[in-house]
Amino acid sequence: MVLVVGLALGLSVGCAKKFPQEVTDVNQALGQAKDACATVYAKDDLQNVQSGVDSMNSLADEQKYKKARKEAKPLLPEVQALGPVADQGKAAAKQKSDAAIAGADKAVKAAKGAGADQYAGAKFNAASAKLQEARQLSNDPCKYPAAEAAAMQASKMAADAQKAAVAEKKRLEEEARLAEERRLREEAERIRRDEEELLRRFPPAYTVERGDSLWKITGMERIYGDPKYWPIIHDANSGEIADPDLIFPGQEFVIPRDITVEEMDSKLGVLWLHYTVE
Repeated sequence: MVLVVGLALGLSVGCAKKFPQEVTDVNQALGQAKDACATVYAKDDLQNVQSGVDSMNSLADEQKYKKARKEAKPLLPEVQALGPVADQGKAAAKQKSDAAIAGADKAVKAAKGAGADQYAGAKFNAASAKLQEARQLSNDPCKYPAAEAAAMQASKMAADAQKAAVAEKKRLEEEARLAEERRLREEAERIRRDEEELLRRFPPAYTVERGDSLWKITGMERIYGDPKYWPIIHDANSGEIADPDLIFPGQEFVIPRDITVEEMDSKLGVLWLHYTVE
């Protein structure tokens, strides 16, 4: 009984078919091609051979090894060719990615130079973040196209940020200009009011009224507030006043205003000496 079972087992093992090495080689080559980013840079060629590989693997799964070997032989060189095609595409994509990142870096720096970090902070930060994303993507050879796309987007975002910064600076400058114009207008109006008030309180001329005298006029608060300065008015209006004791209603006297109290006191001494000598 044992001898019969052993013989049957031996016959079974002896009839087992070995998995085709050709199928293994094709699958290994396909894996290497995918590792070389063939899914990105040799996409069309990969699709062209993928159906053949799938058919070959199906035959192998069904243990139709002879047919699987037959399909594997022409597939192997086609699959092996995917790697060089992918490498060529990858090299070209890297050049484009590097150039796009360099351009984006330049655009971000230009935006910062235009004050985008200060006047368009949100847009500038978004552009900087997108540039950083592009750099990170470029670390993966299979993502060079994505890195290029991100870099191109970063360039556009940086340009938008720069444009926004220029517009914002212009707006702020215009706002400051208008504010300065308002300030100057308000200052001019204040000065005008002050001058009007000054003229009202301290007029540059006085019209004589009945009962006035130089002594009385000079003593008025709105004139000099001290009657002793009457010679100052007399001296300034000598052509109108023949005798300081004789002034008449309707006469208009100039009241010197561009003179300090010290100057008035000094001049007063000279005038008094003049009157004494006369």
